[in-house]
Amino acid sequence: MHETDWARLFHAYGAATDTPRHLAALRGGREAEVSAALEHLNGAIVHQGTPWPATPPAVRQVAELLAGEHPAGPRCALLGFLRYAAEAAPGPAEAEECRARAFPADGAAIDAWEEVWANADEEEQEDLWDGETADLAVLRAAVGVFDALPAVHAAAAVHLTDPDEEVRAAAAACVAITAAHPALAGRRQEVVRVLTTASRTAGTDERAALAFHLGELGEAPRSLLADPEPAVRVCAALAPALDGDEDAHTVLLEALRDPAALDAAFGRTPAAFPGRPRFTVSAEVCRRVPDPERLLPAALAVLPLLQWRYPNPDLGPYLPLLFPDGWPAPHAATPAQRAYAAALAEHETLWDPRGGNRGALFAPLGLPDDRAAWRALSATSESRRTS
Repeated sequence: MHETDWARLFHAYGAATDTPRHLAALRGGREAEVSAALEHLNGAIVHQGTPWPATPPAVRQVAELLAGEHPAGPRCALLGFLRYAAEAAPGPAEAEECRARAFPADGAAIDAWEEVWANADEEEQEDLWDGETADLAVLRAAVGVFDALPAVHAAAAVHLTDPDEEVRAAAAACVAITAAHPALAGRRQEVVRVLTTASRTAGTDERAALAFHLGELGEAPRSLLADPEPAVRVCAALAPALDGDEDAHTVLLEALRDPAALDAAFGRTPAAFPGRPRFTVSAEVCRRVPDPERLLPAALAVLPLLQWRYPNPDLGPYLPLLFPDGWPAPHAATPAQRAYAAALAEHETLWDPRGGNRGALFAPLGLPDDRAAWRALSATSESRRTS
């Protein structure tokens, strides 16, 4: 920590001169200080998925902390941060191209801009902000995180056999997302072996997480498609290696027939799930099975769970598939389109006048933000459609 010149670096909220204090708190601070440090890591060091110049050294410091003989701090939360940071790194296939763009031959200008911007006050920062240079600074940070992934992997691997189930699951999330790094080429099979062995005796939540992370490692956990627990079956079915597998498709479609039960099946969702499990499953099944007729039961089943403030996760995956050509002429509407239009028209929550996100979702797809139009489309008769 003391080898980093934090004054030359910045995070989402300005100069990183406050970062050493937060990192130090993780090694033995009071509860409030540790809580503030975690908030700093997940809100400033990585902000809404974006890394900053202060991110790579902070990631390395957290990894060092977790790799120690007697790791201090909230291990599960710190492993979660490392997973979050790793998601901001480029993949192995893009890393070297990103490096070439982020570190051009005349890169000294980027170095100078970073230092000046980090140490300017808020008003000066607004004047100094250069979008193109800032993008390169962020790209540099992403490459720096990529270079730190072997350290993250080593630190997380220490905790794969921890007595605490949540810590083990968080560690598995880290080793899975980092195992593709070229420097870890010899580690993948060992990680697969460890996670597969653990999945045979793990409880439901941990087994579901392990199934998902085995998929991230390129495995096809086919045997877990028949697991007695729906959360495990779903996580196994999400494996990219089962992308074209009809049994996996069936698992996902069946789970979405009762999306509330799907959400409830997870006591603790895997680290890679953004929000409710149904959001991830809906997005993935729409990508894999772009068949409106097969998707219609899932699209209808999720509507009772819709939130007026942000309907996107429950509508967004289905709308482009059900209305691929925008708003249809009444006589050309398909049965699936009419059935979905009827359900949307009668859904009171969706049409809450405070729901501005609804229109923002509909407009790019050529769909009307007008309840009467949806109701009229749903009333189109089959005879009129074929006339």
